[in-house]
This record gives sequence, structure tokens and C-alpha cells, in this order.
Amino acid sequence: MAHAFVAPPSPRHARFRARRITVDFNKLGPVRASMVHADAGRIEGEVRDLSLHGLAVEPSTPPGPTLFAGDRLSNLEIDCGERQLFRGTGIVRRISDAPNQFTIGIELTSGGIDLAELLREETRQGFTQRLRGFEGELSRLAHVGPTFKAWVADLRTELEALKKFLTTEEQAYANEDLQTRTESEREILDMIQPRILQRMLLAREQLNELVRGFSEEEHELHRAYLKKHVVPLFTEAPFARRAFEKPYGYAGDYEMMNMLYRDHREGDSLFARAMNDYATKEDAAVANINRIEFIQGLITSRLNAKPDGTFRIASIGCGPAFEIHSLLRSNPEIGSRLDVALLDQDERSITHCERVLAPLAKATGARIHFIRESVRSLLTARDGAQLLGERDLIYSAGLFDYLGDRAFRLLLMRLYDALAAGGAMAIGNVASHNSSRWVMEYVLEWFLIHRSASDLESMCSDLDPRPRSVSVTSEPSGINLFLLVER
Repeated sequence: MAHAFVAPPSPRHARFRARRITVDFNKLGPVRASMVHADAGRIEGEVRDLSLHGLAVEPSTPPGPTLFAGDRLSNLEIDCGERQLFRGTGIVRRISDAPNQFTIGIELTSGGIDLAELLREETRQGFTQRLRGFEGELSRLAHVGPTFKAWVADLRTELEALKKFLTTEEQAYANEDLQTRTESEREILDMIQPRILQRMLLAREQLNELVRGFSEEEHELHRAYLKKHVVPLFTEAPFARRAFEKPYGYAGDYEMMNMLYRDHREGDSLFARAMNDYATKEDAAVANINRIEFIQGLITSRLNAKPDGTFRIASIGCGPAFEIHSLLRSNPEIGSRLDVALLDQDERSITHCERVLAPLAKATGARIHFIRESVRSLLTARDGAQLLGERDLIYSAGLFDYLGDRAFRLLLMRLYDALAAGGAMAIGNVASHNSSRWVMEYVLEWFLIHRSASDLESMCSDLDPRPRSVSVTSEPSGINLFLLVER
């Protein structure tokens, strides 16, 4: 029996649809619709999106079971603020009863929505919001003290003049050979740098005096003012720029520490090199540099006090571990006695340490363990010794001044647990009297938790067993304090 041929169904082609304009409440404010349904009565709600001939409405109160697709709507009005975008009739095309969102899709059956007026209103509202922001900024600026404004204006004028002067000097040697250019720029910086340092340190002291006694709100306001007017000049210095921009999410990363330990005159211009030289001579920067010799002395003295056997060290938040690098280069003979655990949560920091220290470890016989682990792992551990092994010396130079008191105490206990009998900890923290504090916060947005010697000593109250000794010392500048705890 012959079979009748049945043609396959024609493929359905997707139709182009008019663009739906989503109502942006932040830019436009609410767009509201009201309408009358024969059975459900008056329906009111907010418009979620719309086009020339349709809209989606989320009713303030769901209209109940008497509303169906195909139902007609009368007295349909759409308003944006004080302006009416549409008045007429419509028909229900779809009903979406999604969880927590009842939406009605409506097709207009008389005329269309005044989209031009909608877009004009969006423009007006956007301008109004920006104007409010501008007026708010003016109002905020009115609360910046005139003395502070004058100080900022003077500093900016002087830095701009310095930049112009050094740029002119640089251009004068631009076509010379590399050696002539390099020597000339070095001589210029040698002559002008003491003047720049003297002026910038005076500016720092003036800033310290101006912001003394400020509330946090006042600090925030004046920081914003300084940031707008002066910070771009400061951040031409690579060190300041990296601290301000925080490419790894935080200031004080391993590369910033490297910047402190190498030639300070780096930058893309004479002005940038001059400003970088100043930034790396701020008191807090000098204190960071001093930490290297301080920690090396601590390692050496503790090592000499234990003349036999392996000396086990752990550095927590090790950064570039420059102190270990410098110590092994100057005293390669002690390498065979050292077992060093370097711990940092930044993988790039650990990779840098591996690249720089692995050859030294091989040459000197030092055992160095590169550990990429978060501080959280130590904080949540029950037994610090299990993670680090027993250590004769544990130090942390630049981590604890980012920790609140509770985390400070807890981490201190975990590290204390990992000390061998007779072992010692050295925990660094920037002092409360840090003269660079407001430069760091106002210019670099670099915030630390400053503590006094008594603050640090009080952190040891929960250590068990009771330490043999607790004291606080510092590197030579007195800016970086070190809590020394001996078990």
C-alpha cells in the first residue's frame, strides 16, 4: 500500500523583537504604571522594562486569579516622576508568576510610549544626580580648613615648580651620550637631593601638626582633598606609586621591600627619581631598611649562643627574605647549620625567594623551605609546632601591624607553641610615634595598626607556659618596635 507523502513542518524562525529598555532606578528613579481590569479592578505597580508598544509591570499587590492573558486593560497610564509617558489602553500578553516576582507583560493597543521623553528624563535625572554630587563635594570642601588648603596649595606649587625645573635640566642633556647624561643627572641629584629631602620632611612635620587631633571623619575628608591635589605628583615616584596602587591588593609587598634595599634613585624622569629618593628616606622607610641588620644581628647572636647543631629559623610573612640573602652572602660558613622556613601567603613572594635563595642554599649548604601558606592556616591550627616544626628563632618583621588585637594574640600563641625550649620570638610592629604615619595614610593610603611598647607586652598575657622573658626593643630609628619573647 502506498504511503502518502507528508511534508515536514516548516522550521520556525525567531523573529526580531523590539529592544526592551530596562528601567535603571539608580539613573531614572521609579517608572510607575496604573490600569483598570474589568474583574481585578485597579492595578498599580512599577515598570521593569518597556519598548514603544509594550511594557512589563510588577504590581504592588498581585491582582488575583481573575487576570488572564488576552484580558483588556483600560485607563492605562505610565508616569516617570511628574511626567506622563503614556495614557490609553492595553492588553495582557503574558503573566509571569516567578517566586517573589509577579510580572504582567502588556501590549499597548492605542498609540505608544513617549520614549523620547523617557530618555530626556533619564538625562535630566542623571544631570541632577551629578549636580547633587558636585554640590555635596563643594559642601565637603567647605569643611576642609583654610590652613590645610593653603598648605596643600603651597606644596603643590613647589612640587610643580620642581618638576618643571628638573624637566628643563633633563632636556638640556637629552641629546648627549649615555655616559654624559648619566653623570650629569647623578650630579644634579646629588646637589638638589638634600634640599628636596629637607623641604619634604618639613612638609611632613607641618602635616603632622595640621591633622593632630582629627576625628576619623576629618581624616577622611582631608585625605580626599590631598589625594586630589597633590598625590599625582608624589606617585610619579615608583615606590610611592606601587604603595598607592597596590597591584597585589596590599601595600608593602615583596617588590616594595626590594625597592628599599636597592638603588633608591629609580624612575622615568629626574623628578620621579628625586621623589623616589625622598620617599625611600621617610622615617618609616628607613626603619624598614634597618630591620635587615637588626634581624641579622638577632640570628647571629642566637646562633652563637647555640654553638652546636642545627639552628632552626622561621620567618612569618617573609617577603623577599633579604636578611637571609644578605646573611648567607656575607657569612657563607654558617649555611650548613641553618634550617630556614620562609612562609608567605603571596605566591609571587615565595617564587621570588626560590629564585634568589635557591642558588645560595646550594652553595652554602643551608636548608631552606619555601612555604606558600596563608596566615589563616596558622591562626586556625591547634598546634603551631606541628606545622612549623620546633624552631630556635621565629621572627615576623612586617605582618603583625596589619593584625587586630585578637588575631595578634592568637597568632602569637601559635608561634610560641612552635618554639623550642630556650627559643625566642621577635615580632615587629610599627610604633605609635611613627613620624611617617600621616604621610603613609594621606599620600599612600597605607594603613597600619600602630602600637606602643606596653601594647606589645600586653599581648603576651595568654602565653603558656609563661615566657622566661618578655621585652621590647627596636631597630636604630625607634620606629619599628620588636617584641622579644623567650620561652
